[in-house]
Formats: sequence, structure tokens, C-alpha cells
Amino acid sequence: MSWMQKLYQTYEAVSGQDFGGDDESLTPVGHTMQNAHIAIVLNERGEFQTARVMPPKTAIMLPATESSENRTSGEAPHPLADKIQYVAKDYANYGGSKKAYFDGYYKQLQMWCESAFKHPKVQAVLDYVGKGTLVADLLNVGVFQLDSDGKVLNKWEADGEAPLIFSVLPKTKGEIEFGSALVCWCVEIAGNVQSETWTDKTVQQSWIDYIGSSVAQQGFCLVQGNDAAVATMHPAKLRHTGDKAKLISSNDTAGYTFRGRFETAEEAASVSAEVSAKAHSALRWLISRQGIRNGDQVTVAWAISGKEIPSPMKDAFDEIDWDNLDTSAVENEAEIDMPSEDKSSIDWSVNIGRQVAAIIKKKLHGYRADLKENEQISLLMLDSATPGRMALTYYQEFLPTDYFANLDVWLDDFSWYQCHSIDRSNGKKPETLWAVVPPSPFAISHAVYGKSLSDTLKKQLYARLLPVIAGGKNVPIPFDLVQQSFQAACNPNGYEPWEWQRNIGVACALYKGWRARHSDSSQRRTYDMSLDTQNRSRDYLYGRLLAVAENIESYALYLAEEKRATTAERYMQRFAEHPFATWRNIELALKPYQDRLRSRGKDTGTQAIGEIMELFQHNDFTCDNRLSGEFLLGYHCQKMELTRQITERKAAKQQKTETN
Repeated sequence: MSWMQKLYQTYEAVSGQDFGGDDESLTPVGHTMQNAHIAIVLNERGEFQTARVMPPKTAIMLPATESSENRTSGEAPHPLADKIQYVAKDYANYGGSKKAYFDGYYKQLQMWCESAFKHPKVQAVLDYVGKGTLVADLLNVGVFQLDSDGKVLNKWEADGEAPLIFSVLPKTKGEIEFGSALVCWCVEIAGNVQSETWTDKTVQQSWIDYIGSSVAQQGFCLVQGNDAAVATMHPAKLRHTGDKAKLISSNDTAGYTFRGRFETAEEAASVSAEVSAKAHSALRWLISRQGIRNGDQVTVAWAISGKEIPSPMKDAFDEIDWDNLDTSAVENEAEIDMPSEDKSSIDWSVNIGRQVAAIIKKKLHGYRADLKENEQISLLMLDSATPGRMALTYYQEFLPTDYFANLDVWLDDFSWYQCHSIDRSNGKKPETLWAVVPPSPFAISHAVYGKSLSDTLKKQLYARLLPVIAGGKNVPIPFDLVQQSFQAACNPNGYEPWEWQRNIGVACALYKGWRARHSDSSQRRTYDMSLDTQNRSRDYLYGRLLAVAENIESYALYLAEEKRATTAERYMQRFAEHPFATWRNIELALKPYQDRLRSRGKDTGTQAIGEIMELFQHNDFTCDNRLSGEFLLGYHCQKMELTRQITERKAAKQQKTETN
């Protein structure tokens, strides 16, 4: 129950704090979030004034009992705001097809109003619903319409725009059921500017005090370690207002939720109602505020104080605000040039990609500086296999020093050239940047599984990546992911150019990280991001050869204004399997293109190939064994070096032209 204790402590720590923004607020004890459809306005005497249809998917905070918060079917009325089948005495008179539960709703509301914790606004609602004219009043103000049989119209077939209620209620075969519309209340009292009951703190506190005074089952709370009123049912709606999955459930006395291990449900899960409500409310708030979603799977990292914590599953590249770039972490400030015309934007003609990791680290250290030295950071992942059950698939606690050190190590071990597009705030077209950062989990999933990626595979991948990202140096990445990404990167056929570039960046990053965290310490190795001209590894050199061959042919095709895949690209997969045998075919195919370049007085690449060939050690070149992921590192480094040289030559040529 450690995770629940931390959530409970978080609720206590952040309750009452104002974090600003449009974040969902913490749900008070005895309340739940639900989408409202109709707001009815009353005066203090419980007299109907008007009504309006709420905007689509308007979530409000309404009082709830333990039963009503967990209801799926059957009678379990909310105390104040509820569906028309509960709050309207005349529901059946106008063709309501659902079972009416007005009596239970009215009795519960009456008991609240007869207690010592009654509230004038709640009394006004009780006085109004007792008159039994709710549906008739909604018809009078045009919220609903009657059909020819005197029943509420459930399908709009007339010309013109349909009434608003048809846009907010769910439809079954094009028809609405008006009994499903949830009604909330506004009570106008002279001198009280807060008419909305769902935002009135005094109404909320009135209900909290009322349920706190009621007699409840006592038991031992596993979180607080004392006797208290225990929860027999636990909240749902953690990820959204329609979420039925629960983290704690022990009320299945006929199945095998706890039977066979415990005699009673209380032995399986005994948590006080207060702790359960507050812990689930804190988790709901954290998910809404900073959760990283992958379908039904959610990852949340948080500090007990509520201060912002970066999630390991968030793309590190998204941590950078490109319109307000903090370059103080960059080692060489000359690599960043702010243009004279607009000091608020960056001149992307100068590539700062290799400094991105340093900028991200500085921002992470900024998060760290806001935390106390011993403040607890918790990290969890949730997922649900069925609509009604949810599980904690990962949970870990960290001290700030360890947490941010692990994120730094992830940046160090798995950073490689990743192609990103930067949206310009000044309306210009996006700029392309080769940023040296780790690939995002989203990019890894698409690079590893390609077109076979499913929601299930993506969830499994995210669950396997989370310990690698957050666990530090001693948690290696699974080798099957490294191998699959390598195979995808070696096969450009069937991919768009940008997809292939992404796959290469991902494969290089995963191999680099796998070697940095190899289970055998003697096999661990780090790789420079720049081209290593002293690296005499067979695989690395073969990668460089392929990149040079590709550059020679692509340059010749560019001069001839031809657009097609090069021989090196088409043979890449075969080259990775049999480099020596395939190189002979590629080398022969290069001859005509080298002749074209020679006839135009261009560099044929012969010298570059010769320099690489000289680096092969004895018999390495003639070895035809399969290449490892290091081959892609050499290939990509050589390509990036060639691109850098071309960019420098173009810049020098342009400068010379401007000088003349």
C-alpha cells in the first residue's frame, strides 16, 4: 500500500494550493466527476426560473455516496445532481423508457435536508423536485420537445438545426433517451454571487460533514495503521469521467477476487473511506495534470509536494521551448546565432542539434532545484486489461538525486541523431533539426514494430521501456528490441524517407545504449557522436563504406536530375547479412557514376573509399559474417559528416559570393 500512502500524503500536501491553469481540481471526499447535460436555475424558494443545455463534455464535481459513485446498474441515487430518471417525478409521464428512481433520490435528499448539516440551496432543490414538474418545465423552455403522442421527442427528423440537447446526449441508432440527461442545479439567493451548486464550497462541505456524521463500518486501515470507517467500495473514473476500471476491488463474493486466499473482503483490502477517497482523488488529479497516456495505459511521476516532475515517458525533445531557448548550458555559444532582424527566434541555418541534450539536462536540473533534498518522487504505470479492472504494472520510489541522475544517464547512454521538425512561431514553414537526444517511446515503438504495431504491442513496449529509462545504468535495454530496430533500419524498402531516417536514428540509439549498459562489463563501450576516423572495427568501417558509396551515387543522380534509390540503399539489407560479397556488387555498380563525376570534374569518392579500406585489419575486410548494430553507427556518422562538409562548402561559397 506504499503507493496509496504516497497518494494520500500528496492529497494532504496539495489540498488548498492554487497551481493555476485549467487543471482539474482535487475531488473532495464524497464527490465525483461526471458530465452534466442540463443546468436548471431556481430561486431560494425552489421556484423554477430557467434552464440551459450545458456545452458538450462539461464535467462537474457532484456529491456522491459510496454506492452511487460505483453504480453500474440498479438504483443508487446521487445526493444532489443526477440523471432525469432520478430527479424528475414526472419522468414516466412523458415516455421515459428507463426505470424511474425518484423515490429513492427524494428520500436521500430529504434526509440530508433534515440533518444538522442542511444547506439552503439543497433545501431549494428539495422543494422544487417535490412539485414533480421538472420535465414539464424543461419542455416549456424548449430544452425538450414533444412528439405527436405527447412524449418527449427522442429523434430529430425535421428540417433545420436540431435542439442543443441532441448534440450532448449519447445516441443509440440515432435516438436519445432523455432520462440519461444529468441535471445540475443553480440556486440564486440574494447576496450570494455563487449560484452554481457544483462549484459552491459551502455545499460541498455540507455534504462532507453529513456523510462524516453517518454510522459506517469500522475496521483497520492498512494505510493509516489505525481503526477507522473503512471503504466497502473504492472509486473509479481515474483516467476520465467514463472510466469504470478500479484499482482496488474486493466486493466479488461469488468469484475469485479474494476467495481462496482470504475469508472476507476486508482481509484482502481494508482501507479507510477517507484514505481511499483522497488517494484516488490525488491520482485522478495527477493523471489529468501530468499523466502520459498510451491508450488505457497511463504513466505518472510526481512529488508529494505537487511540484512539477518530468515523466520518463515524455519525449525529451518536448522539454525544449524553442521560442524561449535557454542556451546557457551550451558549451560553445558560437554554435547558436540569434538573427539581427528578430531576436525572439533562432537562426536555424546554424545547426545546434548536438547541444540539445545539454539544454534538456539544464532544464531537468531546474526541476531538481525546486525540490527538497529528501522529498519523495513516485513513479507508477497503470493499465487495464478489462473495462472493470485496473492494475499497477510498475511502481518505484526515488529520492530527487537518484531520479534525475537516472534521467541524465538515459540521455547520456541513448542519445543519437534524431530527426525532428520545429514549428516556427512566426508562421514560416517548419525547420528540420538533427537533435542529439534519445528517441521517444513513440518513435521506438514504430521503429521496432513498423506496420505490425498494435495497441497491445505498444503497451507492452512502453512497460518494458519504463524501467530502462527510469532505472539507471544497471537496467539494460532488452536485446530483442535492439535487434528488431536494427533489422528495420537495414530495410529502407516500404518506408517513406522520413520513416527510414527515423528508424536509423532509433536503431543507432538503442545499440549505443545497449553497449553502454551491457550485462558483461568487459563488453561495455561508449561511442562518440562525431565520426571516429580511428575506429578500426570491421562493422564500423563497413558502415562508413556503404555511406560513401551511397553519397557517390546520389550526387551523380542529383547532377543528372534523376530521382531514384541508390544501389547502396537497395542492397542495404543484403549488405548487413553478407558485407564482403555484397560490397563487390555495389563497387561494380558505382563505376558508371564515378565516370560521370570524373567527366564533370567532380570528386569521385575514390580517395575516401581508399582511406577507409586502409583501416581494415588483417582478414577483416574479407570476412563475410553478419554485421552488428555498430555497422549503423559507422554508416550514420559518415553520412552526418558528409552532410556537414556539404553544408560548410555551401556556406563558404555563399559568403564568397556576397563578398564579391
